[in-house]
Amino acid sequence: MQQSTRTDIVPLILGGDMSVYPLAREFHEAFGVSSTCVCPSPISIIERSRFIDTHHVDTMEADSILEAVTEVAQANKDRHIILMANYDAAVERVSAIADQLPDNVRFALPPHDVVERVSNKIEFEHICAEYGLDAPHSEVVKLAGGEPIAPTKVPFPLIAKPAVSSAEFFRLFDKGFKKVYFIQEQSELDQLWSDLRAEGFTGDFLVQELIGGDDTYVDMITVFVNQAGKVTLFVSSQVLLEDHAPTLFGNPVAMITRPMPELWEKVEAMLGGIGWYGFANFDMKRDPKTGREIFMDFNPRIGNNSYYACVGGANPMRALVADLVDGTDEVHRISENGLYTRARPALVRRYLTDEALRSEFDQIVRARKVANPMRYPADTLRARLVGKAMELNYDRKFARYYPKPTDTSF
Repeated sequence: MQQSTRTDIVPLILGGDMSVYPLAREFHEAFGVSSTCVCPSPISIIERSRFIDTHHVDTMEADSILEAVTEVAQANKDRHIILMANYDAAVERVSAIADQLPDNVRFALPPHDVVERVSNKIEFEHICAEYGLDAPHSEVVKLAGGEPIAPTKVPFPLIAKPAVSSAEFFRLFDKGFKKVYFIQEQSELDQLWSDLRAEGFTGDFLVQELIGGDDTYVDMITVFVNQAGKVTLFVSSQVLLEDHAPTLFGNPVAMITRPMPELWEKVEAMLGGIGWYGFANFDMKRDPKTGREIFMDFNPRIGNNSYYACVGGANPMRALVADLVDGTDEVHRISENGLYTRARPALVRRYLTDEALRSEFDQIVRARKVANPMRYPADTLRARLVGKAMELNYDRKFARYYPKPTDTSF
């Protein structure tokens, strides 16, 4: 709920996809401000929103971003421009132009060398071990060149996925390639390497041990580290359902927010040790065999599902603005169990096979502690209708890609 109105900030968000609308909503709820998104073509709900404006650019390359940010900053010289980058390429491009941005532009980005370090999956395993966190055993497969690729030493079944989310791999989605592969034997893996090389893919792939359990064994943590190195935002959740479309596999669709203070402490120690700054988002999975919490991914940004923090009672934009503009360091922690969902609650419930979890889910729904980031009562009717249509679209997607829950989510 909106609690105050500020006239000294202008949120400027790079992109026009479904991750932008929740960020703009967070700014609007926290400060009563409208946001501007920089993109070639925003999705429908952004076009219809009353609190999002669009600054058109032909491309999202660094020079176009620099020109757009400069124009907005010059038009608002007496205000702080809060620049948000929420996908990997945008983070890289802002880093590249950081020293050219106008003085009134504020942003929170981690040091480039630290991002490179945690993006290296093998190095991330070492970092996790150093700070008492579990990570899956992984192998990096280099597809550049024509050298034969040795058989994996990771036991089957296993997971294969790009080591880095890159435009080089995204272009292959149109040719039927997937974000994540479930591999049961070496011949399948060999065929994948052959297919990727046939399409000219020269990046690295990750071969990783499979951690069992369905979507409800996935957890998430999001934090914000301020300029003084203090963690001022702690958010966490248990995932209930993930997207199963090939190009979006693994993106959470529904979560119950849960405080996880023991894991928060370990993450805080690790981020302090490596010199992190800004938002960090972690995907984890609980091993049903051992109960250990395994850190699967480290994302150098707030993530697509940032609004789940608000469902738990902690608006992340308050931590950000406090650091970038106000110079305060109050700590924000979630304290409530609520349901964050992009799909209809009735659809999510079909995938809950654990009776205790289903009972908790029902209690939360009955208490109306439910929020869909794309359905904002304060927005226009047209935007709300688009949000409802986006919600209903998940019925079709799950019927096609994941009609029934499985023990492995595959």
